[in-house]
Amino acid sequence: MTFSRRFVFVLLLLITGYHKCFAQQPATTPCAMPSFSSVVHDPNIFSEQQEEWLGEILDPQIRKAFNVIDDPENDYLQKIGDRLLAQLPPTKIHYSFTIIDSPESDSFGLAGGHIYLSRKIVALIQSEDELAGLLGHEIGHIITHQVAIDISRDFRNVLGVTQVGDRKDILDRWNQLIDSIAKHPQKHDEKREQQEQLIADRLALYAMTRAGYRPSAFGDFFDRLAGTKKNTGNFWSDFFGATSPESKRLRELTRISAPVPPSCITAAPSDAAVHFPKWQQAVIASKRAVFKEEIPGLVKKTSLKPPLRGELDQLQFSPDGKYLLGQDESSIFVLSHEPLANLFRIDAPDAKAAHFTPNSQAIVFYDKELRIEKWDIASQQRASIRQLTSKCLDTDLSPTGEVLACVTPDLDLQLVEVSSGKPFLSKQKFYEPTFIDLFLLELSKLLDDVEGIPNLFSTRFSPDEHYFVISRGETQFAYDLQSRSEVKLPRKIKDILTSFTFLAPDQLAGRNPKSNKLTLVRFPSGEFIDEFPFNFGGSYSKAQKGNYLLIRPAGNAAVGVMDLAAKKANMGYKSPGFAIYAPVFAGEELGGEVSLYNLSDRKLVAKVQLPDSPLSAARVASFSANGKWLAVSGRSRAAVWKLETGERALYLRDLAGAFFDQDQFIARFPKRENDPSTVFEFDPSNKQSKKLYDILSESDPLLPEGLARFSTHRVFQFGDLMVSVRPEDEKKATHNYMVEARDLRTNKTVWEHRVEKERPSFHYSPSGKTMSTVIETYEAIKQEAKSNPVLAAKLNALGNGQDKKASYVVQVTEALTGKTVGEVLVDTGKLSFKVKSAISAGDTVLVADSENRTLVYSLKSGDQVGKVFGQSRALSARGDKMLVENGKGNVDLYDTTTLQSLAHFTFPALISEAGFSGDGNSLYVLTIDQNVYNVKVPATVQSVAIH
Repeated sequence: MTFSRRFVFVLLLLITGYHKCFAQQPATTPCAMPSFSSVVHDPNIFSEQQEEWLGEILDPQIRKAFNVIDDPENDYLQKIGDRLLAQLPPTKIHYSFTIIDSPESDSFGLAGGHIYLSRKIVALIQSEDELAGLLGHEIGHIITHQVAIDISRDFRNVLGVTQVGDRKDILDRWNQLIDSIAKHPQKHDEKREQQEQLIADRLALYAMTRAGYRPSAFGDFFDRLAGTKKNTGNFWSDFFGATSPESKRLRELTRISAPVPPSCITAAPSDAAVHFPKWQQAVIASKRAVFKEEIPGLVKKTSLKPPLRGELDQLQFSPDGKYLLGQDESSIFVLSHEPLANLFRIDAPDAKAAHFTPNSQAIVFYDKELRIEKWDIASQQRASIRQLTSKCLDTDLSPTGEVLACVTPDLDLQLVEVSSGKPFLSKQKFYEPTFIDLFLLELSKLLDDVEGIPNLFSTRFSPDEHYFVISRGETQFAYDLQSRSEVKLPRKIKDILTSFTFLAPDQLAGRNPKSNKLTLVRFPSGEFIDEFPFNFGGSYSKAQKGNYLLIRPAGNAAVGVMDLAAKKANMGYKSPGFAIYAPVFAGEELGGEVSLYNLSDRKLVAKVQLPDSPLSAARVASFSANGKWLAVSGRSRAAVWKLETGERALYLRDLAGAFFDQDQFIARFPKRENDPSTVFEFDPSNKQSKKLYDILSESDPLLPEGLARFSTHRVFQFGDLMVSVRPEDEKKATHNYMVEARDLRTNKTVWEHRVEKERPSFHYSPSGKTMSTVIETYEAIKQEAKSNPVLAAKLNALGNGQDKKASYVVQVTEALTGKTVGEVLVDTGKLSFKVKSAISAGDTVLVADSENRTLVYSLKSGDQVGKVFGQSRALSARGDKMLVENGKGNVDLYDTTTLQSLAHFTFPALISEAGFSGDGNSLYVLTIDQNVYNVKVPATVQSVAIH
C-alpha cells in the first residue's frame, strides 16, 4: 500500500478509542434521551461547521487506505441512519454512511458525520435490528462530539491551541499535530474508553428502540462480534478482576435499555426481515465503487490498444482435462482445452489462487476479505458468494471450496465451514513462533506485505477433501474431514512435511531436509513407496495428469518438472503460468499467449491470446517529453504506444528501464538466465531496432518493491543515465559506497563519486533531471553538515540529540553532472513521521512522508513551504506545479508556491504514471485501467470543489 498503516492506526485510535462526550441533563419528558454521567469535562473547541471541515480533511485518508464498496441500493444505510437520527436531538451535521473493503470486522466514525462499515462486519450482522444498533452506536459517538472533544484535547496538550478558525486553519493544525505527536505521546485511558463506549451504547439502544427496532438485537450482535459467548461475568469474577471489558459491556447492554413508552416508538419497516438479507447478500457481491470521471481541461482521452496484460501467476488444467484456468493479478481466465479457446473472464482483484472443483464443473477462489466465490463453468455465471468473518494470518481453501483453513493472528488453527461461516475445529495456540517467524512477521509489516514474504505454514488438502495437513518446523497436524477427528501422524510422514503435496488421495510426496531426498509414502499410514535424491525446496504440486511433480521455483526457472517415474528433472519453464495434462503441457509465452505443446517432442499444438485484463502495477513507465509516446513494462512484457491514436507500436519483453530521445526509444532489458542485460534503440514509427551494447558486469535483478533496499549492488536508470551503487570494497564490511553514472546510449562513464557513512538510494525527477537522495543515518547527516554551514545551522537549531537523530536530509544532485545543488533538512518531530522518498525540480523539493502527505520545500532556502495530503505523481520542469493523488480518483493540481489547487480532477481509476510536457502546459496521466488523459494545465486558480 502507499498509505501509512501507522497513520490508519493512529487515526482509528483517535476515532474509536478515545471517545469523549458532553454531560446530558436528566430526562424531562417520557420520550427524552436517558441521562448519563459525563466521563470528562474537556471542552470542544469545534463548532458543528468546523467538525464537518475536520471530517472532510480526514475522509480522503480513509478512502485512500481502503476501497469504497457500492451500496447496492445507494441509500439503504442512509435511510436507517436518518431513521435513528430522527429520534435524537437536532443537528446541523450531515451524516454519511460508507462501506469499505477492510479485511477486519470493523466500524468507526469521524467528526462531521462520516461513518464507515467494513463489508466484513456487514456480513457478521444477522438482521436490520442489529445493523441499526451498530449504526446507532457510531452515531452516538459523533452526536456527543466525542471525536471533536478528543482532538480538542490533543490540540490543547500538544499544540497549545484552544480555538480554531476556517477550514485551512483546521487543516494546518491537524498537520502540526501529525508533525509533533511523537513529542507528546498520549496515554491510553482504558477505563475512560470503556465508559465512553457504554454511553454510545446507551444512545444506540435509545435511538433504535424509538425507531422501532428490537434493542436486544444489539447485545446479540456485540456478543457475536466480541466472542463473549453470553458471558457477562458476575460479582465474584468482578471482585477478582477476571471479568473481561467485553463481558462487562455485554452485561450493560443487557440491562441499560430502559423501557420506552409505546407512544414514543415509530413503527419499524414492515419488510425489514426480508429486505435486509437481500441487501446484505448484494453488499457481499458488490464491486468496488467507480467514481464519475470529472477532468476539467481534458484535451483528449486515449485508450491503449491493445492494453498490456500482466503475467500469469498460475495456470492449471481441470481434473477432467476439458478446461484451463489462468490467473493474473486482476483476472481469472477460463479456457477450453480442445479446441484451445477463451471461454470467459472473471474480474478478481486481490484474489488468492483459484482452482477447479474435483468434478471439473466449477471454479472456487477467495480474496483478502475472505469472500469465497464459486463460478459455474457451463453457465459462465457466479453460482455463489459467501463472506467469512474470521481473522486469518494464513489461509487455504479446500478443493470443493466448502472448507477454509485459517491460522489466526494468535496462531490458533481453525477449520471453517464456508456455508455457515462457523469453525468446526478450533485448536488454540496451535503453534509457538520462533524468533525467525517473529522476524518474518515484523518484516512483512515493515514492507507492507510485499510479494516475496512467504506464508509461515505449509498446508494441503487431499484431492478428495478427505484430509487436511498443516506443518511448520517441528509442528505438524493432520485432520480427517470426514470423521472430524485428528489423524496421528507417524514419524516417516512428519519428517517430510517441510515441503510436501498430495500425489493422490492416499499418497504424499515430501522432501526430507536432513537427507535431501524426496520421499513418497502412503497417507496416513506412512507406508514407504519410494525415495530418491532431491535438492529443490519451494512449493510442490502434482500434475493434473501424468506422473510429474511441479516445483515453484526451481533454480532459475519459475517452474521445474520432476519425472517421478524416471526420478529426474524433466524440464524447467520460464513463466509461473505452466501446467501439465499428459501428454501435453500448457505454458504462457513471453508475448502473453497461452500455448499447448506435446511433452514428448515439445511440438506446438495450439496457441491463444488471452483477453484484456487491468494492469494494477507497472514496473517501468515513461512518457516522451513531446507527448507522442508512452512505454510501459510489467513483470514479463512491455509495450510502446503512439498516444495520438493509442495504437501499439512495439511489443517487447520486460524492461529494466525506458527512455525517449525525441522520437527514438532506448530500452534496457534486464539480465535473464544466461543472457546479459542489454540496451537497444528502437524507432517506434518504422519498428526498426539496433543493439547498442551488452552490460556484461551488471547484476541488477528487478527485486520486489521494498526488498530492493537489501541488495548490495543496485542499478538505477534515470532518463538517459544508468547509475550504479556498489560497496567501495566488496571484501570489506564498510559503509562507504561508489556511485557511478554512465551514458545510456554509449555505456561510457559520465561521472563518479564516493559516498561515506550510508548507502545512497536515489529518487529521480524526469522533469527536473535531478537525483534526490534521502539520508537517514545521523552519522551520514553529520558528515554532510561538515561541508554545508547552512545545513549545520539548521541541524543545530533542532536542539537536543534525539531531535537531530530523528531528522532526515534530502540531497539534490544534477543527474547529468553529479554536482550537488542543494540540501534540505526534514524535522520529523522525534519520528512523528518518516520520509519515504523525495524528488526535485527548479527550486522545489517534494518529500513523501509516511502519513500520506507531500511536504514542499524550497531548495534555495531549505525552508518548508507547506504540505498537502496525498502522493505526488508529477512535478513540472520549473517546479512550479505538482499533481497530487489523495485517495481513489481524488487528484489535485497545485501551485507549489502558494499550495493552492489550480484544478481538481476525478479519475475513475488510480494513477499509474503521470508527467508534464516539456513546456509545462500539458499534463499526461496513465491510469491503471490503461487510459491516457491529455489535460491542459491552467495558469491560474480555477473554481474547485471542496474535497
